[in-house]
Amino acid sequence: MTLTFRKVEGLGNDFLLIDRTAATPAALESELPALQEAASRLCDRRTGVGGDGLLIIGPPDADTDGSMIVVNHDGSRPEMCGNGLRCVAQHLGEQRGTDALRIQTDAGVKPCSVSRVGDRVEVGVDMGPGVDLGDLRIANGRVFRGVSMGNPHAIAFVEDDPERLARTEGPSAEVDDAFPNRTNVEFARLRDDAITLWVWERGCGITQACGTGACATACAAVWTGRRDAGTPLAVDLPGGRLWITVPEDRDAGVHMRGPARVVFDGSVAL
Repeated sequence: MTLTFRKVEGLGNDFLLIDRTAATPAALESELPALQEAASRLCDRRTGVGGDGLLIIGPPDADTDGSMIVVNHDGSRPEMCGNGLRCVAQHLGEQRGTDALRIQTDAGVKPCSVSRVGDRVEVGVDMGPGVDLGDLRIANGRVFRGVSMGNPHAIAFVEDDPERLARTEGPSAEVDDAFPNRTNVEFARLRDDAITLWVWERGCGITQACGTGACATACAAVWTGRRDAGTPLAVDLPGGRLWITVPEDRDAGVHMRGPARVVFDGSVAL
């Protein structure tokens, strides 16, 4: 079987995008186990195409322009992926000729808006409200702030090097007993004008960017009094900058804005 795909990236968080909008929901579900089984081979950067995961776009319905299923590098299925969602919105907007979209995810329907500045495409997303899970202490004694953006995050604000901590403490924190379903792990350092963020992603490891992680970190920064609500916050990840706005009303949606880009189109034997 030959798999046709589009390689896409958002701030270096890269994916194989598989457009199955013409498939029935039943056919898509039947194909999913094979794609999950093949994910690690497809995403291998030496012997495969290379990527952090797969983005599978399902058919639209009366209320949405399509659906997004995310498959991590290790074959697991997370509830959400912010950078992936921007890439899906860019693709669907191009295919459907619209800049305003509603996309079904495993964490609910997400409204998206696509804008173009020169040759750069940016996508704004209403990510829905963050959910405060409170302080969580893990086995090594470090305390994280738990935030759900439809998927779980554990955020630590640190003075030390966040990259080193993400690489050394991220793997064990992901599978700590405090997180029965594993968690994404964020180490954030506050600067005067931005937040420096490194993320150990559940099922992927270190990635260049994490959209839901940036949203969760911004929520934690606002809820703990480190930053103000209602103001776009710059979050600097290894792959670049995202802008996150946390509303004063905790029941309102967190807004994310950042780039999405098509790298190339291709096909590969599955």
